[in-house]
Amino acid sequence: MVAAAATALILGWVPQQALAAEATVLTFNRWTPATHHFHARIMKPWADRVEEATQGRVKIQFTAASLGSPARQFDLARTGVVDIASSNQSYTAERFPLAGFAELPFLSSNAEALSVANWRATIALQKQVDEYQGTKLLTVFSNGPAMIFTRDKAVKTIADLDNLRVRASEGIPARIAQLLGAVPVSAPITEAYQMLSKGIIESIILPPDSIHSFKMDQYLKHMTTTPDGLFSSTFFVVMNEAKWNSLSEQDREAIMSVSGENFAREAGKVWDDQDKMALAAFKKGGMDAQVANEALAAEISKRLVVLEEEWLALAKAKGVDGAQLLKNVRDDIRNYRDPAGSTEGKQ
Repeated sequence: MVAAAATALILGWVPQQALAAEATVLTFNRWTPATHHFHARIMKPWADRVEEATQGRVKIQFTAASLGSPARQFDLARTGVVDIASSNQSYTAERFPLAGFAELPFLSSNAEALSVANWRATIALQKQVDEYQGTKLLTVFSNGPAMIFTRDKAVKTIADLDNLRVRASEGIPARIAQLLGAVPVSAPITEAYQMLSKGIIESIILPPDSIHSFKMDQYLKHMTTTPDGLFSSTFFVVMNEAKWNSLSEQDREAIMSVSGENFAREAGKVWDDQDKMALAAFKKGGMDAQVANEALAAEISKRLVVLEEEWLALAKAKGVDGAQLLKNVRDDIRNYRDPAGSTEGKQ
């Protein structure tokens, strides 16, 4: 038996069972349905790319069900309950205050360009203030521009938002709702459908895909858009730091070759595609679509300018040149070109 194994190694052939035994299996907590594109089109393809890049030495296994709420994902990875986790930063906004730069209003209507700019700025920021301690940050990315969706009436003037009960995550999304005169109601996206059905909330400010993929367009019949959206959510993918350090340098390099900016770009493309499909579905379903008129758009901009001022003050207090970081983000978005062949900057 030993001789046979030695011969196999010399010939460069290793039995499949031996390869399977040698593979490192990383557990990734899945908190969205397996059919949702967050898993099916973003996380699962990335896991496949990791296995390919490591030549099968590293495999990623997703949990059958979530081991914790969306807000607990970071801690699941940090404490080693699972090896890898992903979530939306705004579910625990107090943990990622500086990451809020990517959620500021009117940055971009293109998730792909914003995702790449988000990753580049986050890596630069992490060298000064690391908000992901205890984990290895594998990527960050953004979804598309958030719009105002309402159940009973269209938003045509700023007064239409007064005291409107709006589902909004903590941090910048909740502040946006508040500044616009609405009443923010905090809840994970996974609970929003039920809240709409019970009349607990009357409105949601999210990208089109989020409304459609969680079937909330069954209740939300009006959409009001503004240039480049009111915000875009930002997401992280992290691995337990000790687990990351236990991998060989070769495998760490292989994993990062399909993570980081490459992962951000691919995720952003998916979000853009999902938004296009959602908007087509809204049109087919007869959703009332409004474009904010000049007066409404101006009033929204006037009320939300304070968010950037607040973020800049926070960055300064932490010793970060926030103005330069935001300039770099906007430059990266304006000058973005898809390496796959696009020659147009995306804004």
